Formats: sequence, structure tokens, C-alpha cells
Amino acid sequence: MIGSLTNYAIIDRGKKKDKPIAKDEAAGTLFTILPIVWIAVFTFFPLLMAFYISICDTTSKTSVGFTDAVFLGFSNLFDNYKEVFASAQFWEGFRNNLILFVELPISICLSIVIAEFLSKKVRFTNTFKVIMFIPYVCSVVATTYMWNQIFNTKEAGGILNNMFGTNFPWLSEGLIWAVMIMGLWSSLGYRILLFTAAITNVNGSLKEAARIDGAGPVKVFLHVTIPAITPTIFYVLVMGMIGIFQEFTRINIVSNGYNYCPTMVGFIYRYRDDNAGVACAASVILALFIFTLTRLNFYFSKKWVTYDVD
Repeated sequence: MIGSLTNYAIIDRGKKKDKPIAKDEAAGTLFTILPIVWIAVFTFFPLLMAFYISICDTTSKTSVGFTDAVFLGFSNLFDNYKEVFASAQFWEGFRNNLILFVELPISICLSIVIAEFLSKKVRFTNTFKVIMFIPYVCSVVATTYMWNQIFNTKEAGGILNNMFGTNFPWLSEGLIWAVMIMGLWSSLGYRILLFTAAITNVNGSLKEAARIDGAGPVKVFLHVTIPAITPTIFYVLVMGMIGIFQEFTRINIVSNGYNYCPTMVGFIYRYRDDNAGVACAASVILALFIFTLTRLNFYFSKKWVTYDVD
């Protein structure tokens, strides 16, 4: 009898102890509801809507939703996708997005080298960080208009052409290179900040051990610092790739998005009003491409990203 009461008391106390844990779990679940609803409403629902409209006939509509889109039918299910893949403008935009990739490795390498110098405790380091970060927080529209004045023709008062006595068409035939320079300038500060933080957190004992073994500054940087910051490099690489395939704002401001440097997003906007079905098909293709590219990055990251450097 006493033993039974004792067991009951122990079980009862255990139940009472579990209550706070249950409350914490309930609170945690409650806090996750809002982000889940947000993602469902503003990410998954638009994706589903875009996919549905991509298999509908929208040639006679300028505003299309679930209720007024006309289903193409199973025999013509992928007509809009066929039109996208048959479009020379789509492939030109895809090619231009691939060319814009040139900016990414240059930006990463420059950011790492500058971050290595900024990680040293020297004067004016913080001031330089602030100066480098300013372009990232400035409005893309405002900075693009600034670059527009820099890259303009000599007759229009372009600063660069007047400075060197040239008349290179930066904003027409050379627009893709101008966009690369704009992207490099605007993203460099943010990436420098990330890499500076990563390099600062590298275990100093690893560097010291390498120096004791006779490694010079370059070898320490290449064989200790770089492997230790590979997670940050991976993050910058993935986000940079996604950003490049979403490039549109700068080109749209300078040349209305279509004239000299069409991109995949520019192709979507071009068809948005004339044929929303084709625009949605292109957006689904772009989303699937970015998703596949991201998954491949995660897969291959296992071969070069190091998370256990202590």
C-alpha cells in the first residue's frame, strides 16, 4: 500500500515537472505559427497560383486570377511552356544572366582579400567598413541613376567617357558590363562585412600552430583562414547566384529592361500584361532552375565546405 502510494507520488511529481515543458513546447509552437502562415500565404500560394495560370489561356486578359483563367486542357497543357522555350528572347535573357555570373567570383575574391586586411587591428578600420557598407544600404534606384550619369555618352555628359576622352556605349551595347560594375560596387560592402566577421572568428591557435610549423602569411591565409570561412563563402555564393538570376531593377531603370540586356525576369515582365500564362510559365521555370541550382550547391558543398574547424 505504502509502496503504491510512493510510486503514485513519484509519478505525480513527474507529471507536474512535465507541465512547464509542455507549456514551453506550446509557446514554441505558437511562435512558429505566424512564420508558417506567412510562408504559406506569400510563398506557396503565389507559386501554386503561378503554376495554375501557366497552364491556362490568358491571351485575352490583362488581369488573371484563379477564377477567370481558362484551363488549356490536358492536350495543350504545356503550350505556354513550349512558347517560353521557343522564344529567342528567353534564351538571350538566360545567356545574359549567365554572363552576369562573372561578377560573383570577382566580388567574393575581392571581399575576402579586403576582409583579411580589415581583420587586422589597425587604425580607421571601422571607418573604412562603414564607408564600404554605405552602397549596400543606399536605394538601388538612386544609385542606378548615379551610375547612369557616370556611364552616359560623352555628348550627354557621361563622367567616365569625358574623363578618358572616349565614347564607349556603356548604356547600350556595353550595358551588361555596366550592370556587373554596379552589382560589384553595391554588394562588395555587405560581403566584406560578412567575411570580416568570419575571419575574426577563426581560431587563433590554428594560425599560431601553422606559423610555428613554418607557414608564412600567404600559406596561413590559404590553408587555415580559407578552409575556416568556407561556410560563409558558401552562403555568399548561394545568395549571390539567386540574386543574379533575379537581376532586373538596374537594367529596367537604364534601358526599360528589354532593349540591350534582357534577363529572365525582364522576359517575365515583358509578357506580364500581354500573356500572363507565358509570364507565369517563365516564372515557374525560373523558380525550378534556382531551386535545382541551390540544391546542387548544397550537394557539392559537402566536398569543400568545412564546419568543424576549431
